[in-house]
Amino acid sequence: MENVHAAAAALLRRVADGGEIPVAMLRDFAELALRSELVAGARAVLDRPPEFAVRRALELASLVLDVRVVGGVEEGKEGAG
Repeated sequence: MENVHAAAAALLRRVADGGEIPVAMLRDFAELALRSELVAGARAVLDRPPEFAVRRALELASLVLDVRVVGGVEEGKEGAG
């Protein structure tokens, strides 16, 4: 998630500064988002056999609840160090 956060911050900074936004930057950001733990966790719930659905859903819920917005900045476990 740290890479996704960094890419999102860089994209928003570029927009705020009025800079040009290369298509490659948008694609890289989208690729990172699709590879994030949240997407992987959601896929695990949807794609695994039903007998594992509750466990996978609990893992996904744990990831979702671990990310909090504090002072306008998203913070998770990696930000607690």
